[in-house]
Amino acid sequence: MNKYEIMFLFDPTFAADGEKVREEIERILGRAEAKITFLEKWDERRLAYEIEGRRRGTYFLVYFECAGDKITGIERDARLSETVLRVLVKRADNITPAVIERFMPTSRPAVSDTKGSESSRRPSKDSDDDSDDDLDEEDNTDEESAVAVGESDDD
Repeated sequence: MNKYEIMFLFDPTFAADGEKVREEIERILGRAEAKITFLEKWDERRLAYEIEGRRRGTYFLVYFECAGDKITGIERDARLSETVLRVLVKRADNITPAVIERFMPTSRPAVSDTKGSESSRRPSKDSDDDSDDDLDEEDNTDEESAVAVGESDDD
């Protein structure tokens, strides 16, 4: 079995009910007999362009294990879902349980509760929520350092 990372983009009105989102993700991945190791509501953001008439979307990050030949089916099921706006699957063999634990608060289980949880790992790029398209300066440096930590750590 290979390790994968998948980013779901959901309609924010649907994503307001974390339990329904969890069920939808489990349904999509369950059809491919995938084993979910980490699920977290990442953030709600203003989109760069409209997707299916929506200007905002809520991201969910999931790490899972699955046979490589099942990925096409997962992508197809996600695209056919009426609640998933976009999906991106990436192979993540370098992700170990130790790496996942670094991003989790110590009191939370591997599959976190998505109701009302906000990711403390990454601040919103446009946290002032006005009409400009600026990026906060500090956010760019956080992403670069997070990538550097993930790549250089040889646990």
